[in-house]
Amino acid sequence: MSGRQRTLFQTWGSSISRSAGAPGCNSGPERPQSPDISRAHFPPAAEATEAQRESDDDVLLVAVYEAERQLSLENGGFCTSAGSLWIYPTNCPVRDYQLHIARTSLFCNTLVCLPTGLGKTFIAAVVMYNFYRWFPSGKVVFMAPTKPLVTQQIEACYRVMGIPQSHMAEMTGSTQAFTRKEIWHSKRVLFLTPQVMVNDLSRGACPAAEIKCLVIDEAHKALGNYAYCQVVRELVKYTNHFRILALSATPGSDIKAVQQVITNLRIGQIELRSEDSPDILPYSHERRVEKLVVPLGEELAAIQKAYIQVLEAFASSLIQRNVLMRKDIPNLTKYQIILARDQFRKNPSPNIVGIQQGIIEGEFAICISLYHGYELLQQMGLRSLYFFLCGIMDGTKGMTRTKNELGRNEDFMKLYNHLQCMFAHTRGTSANGFSTIQKGVVFLLKFYIIS
Repeated sequence: MSGRQRTLFQTWGSSISRSAGAPGCNSGPERPQSPDISRAHFPPAAEATEAQRESDDDVLLVAVYEAERQLSLENGGFCTSAGSLWIYPTNCPVRDYQLHIARTSLFCNTLVCLPTGLGKTFIAAVVMYNFYRWFPSGKVVFMAPTKPLVTQQIEACYRVMGIPQSHMAEMTGSTQAFTRKEIWHSKRVLFLTPQVMVNDLSRGACPAAEIKCLVIDEAHKALGNYAYCQVVRELVKYTNHFRILALSATPGSDIKAVQQVITNLRIGQIELRSEDSPDILPYSHERRVEKLVVPLGEELAAIQKAYIQVLEAFASSLIQRNVLMRKDIPNLTKYQIILARDQFRKNPSPNIVGIQQGIIEGEFAICISLYHGYELLQQMGLRSLYFFLCGIMDGTKGMTRTKNELGRNEDFMKLYNHLQCMFAHTRGTSANGFSTIQKGVVFLLKFYIIS
């Protein structure tokens, strides 16, 4: 049935006239008529013909209503005629692995792990279209974690399977709540972010029992209490009769994370392919990775050198006490310092007792803070380092001991004063880039508007 075709029941609604009457049916509102027809005068023969036509229409309406009601009750909305087959597009080259995965995903909750660019969206579009056909009154939902991904997927699914655009809708957090409620009831294929669906489920705007297929993009995020997990937990409160298709290029960092995804999304089958899989190789393209090392600018290199001198002043003390084994101070990381501190706490030297233990703990704390700043310098640049150090030295981070120790270090104070001169014009700006004066103006405006 095309997007333009509608049954009589769909056109006139479920509240139909039963004047031709199936016994035991409550009478509904009369069939809507054109004002011109209701006022027209027909000759006797025409009136008889019109009356017979209306009687036939009423009988058809009752039959359609009873058929759809029975279908909904007995089969959960499943159309047995459409469900006797499933459709796979042949207007593009058929890839065996896509065909196999699509077939599996139709009949089992499946986690599809494919390298980027090998057709996860294509498989999702095939599965969505078939559930769209099989359940004429059901909803199909595609969830992606960000707005750009939501927009990208709705375009791809339309291009692959040609689901009528009039039946599809995109919803994000910027869509008004009352508009989303209307969309839930008027559209059949929904593309949205998981947080939107969590909100609509909690508000009762989402007809949860009507959802027949749930596609989850970037499924590796389904850990802990992430919105994907909340959606699945809420849906199963209303119905267990829906299919889940989870998509990911990287299912998890370790076995424990993968198992969490499988459990949280109720996965029954995993379809995993790598670029070396035999059925993938014909479609994999050779990649050439060229590493480009960009040297630091003169100013940044000078500040890095000065910062390393500060690191050496504090880290060398830990090295001398044999609680920090690695001696290549410029190549140490914050994480390695944390591991060394944990090891010291588990197995402290018998020669280190009392006040010495407290001193070492303090030196570890300072080094962890300094190496965090070092990572900011290397990864984010001077501005991020400056705001981090400001937080220590102005006391907002509550690191009093670190502040005092750094304040007594001549090399650190030279570096800190130099950064202050560099960013003097941004002193009234917070780390997120908003002026504190502007914040005050906004606050005052809000105060006067409210009062």
